[in-house]
Parts: sequence; structure tokens; C-alpha cells
Amino acid sequence: MNPENLNVVRWQQGQGFLLRPGHAPQPLGAGEFSLPENTCLALPSDMVRNLTVPVAPEEAKHLRRALPFMLEESLLEDVAELHFAHTPLRDGLQAVGVVKRAIINQWVEEMPEPLRDLPWVTEALCLPWTAGQWTLLFESDSVLVRWSEAEGARVEASLLPALLDSLHSEQDVVVAYGQDEANAKASIPPRFHNLIQWRQGGLSEALLLAESSPAGPDLRQGEFAPQLPLKRWWGIWQQVAVALGVALILKTGLSVADYQTLKAEDLQLRQAIQDSYRRINPRGAVVDVEKQLNRQLAELGAGAEHRAFTPILVTLLSATGAVPDITLTSVNFSGGREIRVNLSAPNFQSVEQVREQLGQRSLQASLESSNARGDGVVARLRVEI
Repeated sequence: MNPENLNVVRWQQGQGFLLRPGHAPQPLGAGEFSLPENTCLALPSDMVRNLTVPVAPEEAKHLRRALPFMLEESLLEDVAELHFAHTPLRDGLQAVGVVKRAIINQWVEEMPEPLRDLPWVTEALCLPWTAGQWTLLFESDSVLVRWSEAEGARVEASLLPALLDSLHSEQDVVVAYGQDEANAKASIPPRFHNLIQWRQGGLSEALLLAESSPAGPDLRQGEFAPQLPLKRWWGIWQQVAVALGVALILKTGLSVADYQTLKAEDLQLRQAIQDSYRRINPRGAVVDVEKQLNRQLAELGAGAEHRAFTPILVTLLSATGAVPDITLTSVNFSGGREIRVNLSAPNFQSVEQVREQLGQRSLQASLESSNARGDGVVARLRVEI
């Protein structure tokens, strides 16, 4: 059997039968079952009518709504009770399938879920066919007939002559399948006997020569189009979804707990920063502790306009300490770039030595005043910082 051959599930009286090409029919149970690839569902051709309808290109866009009105005169039933399916063929032709809504609703309700996902076609269009050929399948009291690319039907054996006589298509051969050749030929008008090619077997043997894809429209269109199998997916992924939901809840809970912990730590840290700032600067309003402290520290940094006083004082003391008998009487610093230093020295040379020591330490000092007093000298230096 060619793996690309078409496999068919025939649906008859609420029961499905799997037909593999060249194999006996296999009943499908009510439980779970697996189907081979390239399988379609073949519905009874006595309940579905197949037509070929010429359609202008400008009408194809609205064909679904227009079909009931286009075919209303050729149908006996009320079009409101019918379901129409179509698919394009060639040269502006459309293959059309017509079935009662009540019947297709019944199929949907009683059909096992695996069969709902298959293409739904009519069994007559599963027969092999080529141009100029009629294909007949004799089964008990009825005959399955396919006479064109997208047209076929099931009729009683007694009505077969009338059907064949009503067909206006030209044919070169009549291929007939069945188990009883004599009875089959008796149902075919004599004028077609010289065109008959008899083949022993049923639909499974006919599928050996059938095309790999079914002809005609898939009846699952419009409101009967296949839906996503959400229920089946939920059954498969239910445990995974529950596990993911629990993990998400736990993750959210842990994230909230971490947020609360970090928020409390942040409040403690900010309080500690503010306390540290108050120890340095107990006065003034506090708006943004970090920004205020960084600004104040920047003013005392190496690139700031004002230099820190304490390092300058250390340098000043070391410079005066390097000259003997020097006494600092006062140091005046108002936060600017200058310091006024009053000192007592034994003589003017000692004052100059102090100024030189400051210069060696990168501090420029100038003598503002000096006066002799008793045994020494009182002087005032201006030191630039």
C-alpha cells in the first residue's frame, strides 16, 4: 500500500469504520483510537448533495451568503434549513456540498472527538475518477456513483439506469467495483456495457487508485468550522498549568516579602544616614540628607573653592614649631581664603623664618604688621589658603 494513499473513515448509523486501501473495514470502538495519516471522514452520499456551480470572480468574495439564493430554485428543501460548503475548482467553477443543518448537527453531537478534526467529505467523492470516466461501487441494495470531479451520489440499484441516462457528460469508460458482476451489469443500461471495466472488490480496493486527497469541499465550514480543542488541551496541560500557577503565587509572595523587608531596611538605612548627618551638622533643615551632605563635603574637597581649616592649622603649627621661641597668640579664620595669624617672636629674623617655613609648605604668607615690644617682636601674618 502506498503510504500516500487516502484512508477513509465511513460514518454509518452512528458507527465509524476505518478503511485502509486494500484492507477490510475496521470498526472503531467507543474509546480512544489512533488513525493513520492522510485520513478523511466519508459521510453518506445519500444525505449530502454535491454540485458544481459556475461563479463569476466578483461573486466569489460573497459566495457563502449568495449560495442559498443561487441554488434555491434547484433544491426542494427550505434553504434556511440547509448548510452550504464550497471550495474552488478551476475556470470559475466551485464545488458545492449541501446538507441539512439538523443532520450535520446530529453528526457533530455523536461524532467522537478524533473524527471531528478530520476533513468531512462525501463518500462518493472518495472514489477514483479521471476525465471521461464514471466510477460505480455496488454495495448490497445501493450504488455509489461518481461522474465528475466534484459530483457523485448514492442511489438505489433500481434507480441507477435513470441516473446514468440523465447524465450529460461524455464518458469513455465505466469502472465498476463490486462482488457480483452479473447483477451489477443487469443494473447498468445495455448501451454502456461495452464501456464497462469490472473490478472485484469494494471501497477499500477502490482507494488503491484514488487520489491522495479527497475531492470536493470540506463540510466543516461557517458555523461548523473546527474549533480549537481547548477541553482536550486543558486535560493535557492541566497539571502543568496548576504547577505554574502555584509557582507564580509562591514567587509573587516571596517578591512581596522581599519588598517589605527591603523597604524596612531602606527606612533604617535612611534614618542612620540622617542621624550621622545630625552628628556632623546639628542645625538647619534636612530635606535630602545625602544630597546636602555631599554638597557640604564637596565644598571641603580638593577641587572646592574653600579648603578645610584643620589641615591648614596643622601646617601652620608645624611651620611655627620649626622656628624656636615662636608663640602663636591668635589665629583668625572666617571661612574665606585667608587666615590672620598673630605671633610673638624674639626678633624680626624669626618672623621671616616662619614665613619661609610656610612657603615651603605651599602656604603664601605676607607680613601685615610688626612692632617691637619689650625683648621681642609682635607680628601679624596673612596666610592665603
